[in-house]
Parts: sequence; structure tokens; C-alpha cells
Amino acid sequence: MTNAQNGTAREDLFRRVAGSFVDETRANALIDAYRLDVLAEAVDAARGEYLHDQTGTPEDEAYNRAVSDVVAAIALLAEEKK
Repeated sequence: MTNAQNGTAREDLFRRVAGSFVDETRANALIDAYRLDVLAEAVDAARGEYLHDQTGTPEDEAYNRAVSDVVAAIALLAEEKK
């Protein structure tokens, strides 16, 4: 996500957070923690999409595989930052 006038959303957020803190390291740590919280929330939301009353059809299996792939992709984003 980018903001055409101000660079990336992270850069914009950093400018806003850093304005409240003198310590650049602390500002970045807060942004990173917030990012991990948002990704964890996204993983939980994606997990909620699993079909629980499966009919055993190939479509249901494919759907749950796709949900699993989405969960894994979001989780990978969180792991990349650690």
C-alpha cells in the first residue's frame, strides 16, 4: 500500500509515531508490534473461513486448501519480520 504523496503507509505511520517519540528505535518497535498484531488478526479471520460441515466434495476440499494457503501466506509475512 502506498500513498502517492508521502511514500509508503509505513513511512507515513513512522512519521506520525516518531513525532510522539524521540527514540527512533522505539517508534519502529511499536510499528512492528502493531503490524504483527494486525497479521495475527488476519490469520484468525482467515481461519474462520474454514468449512466445518464438509460434504466431502472436491469443491469443499479445494476451498479449505485455499483457506489453508491464505493462512500460511499471512503467517509467513509475520515470520519474515521476526
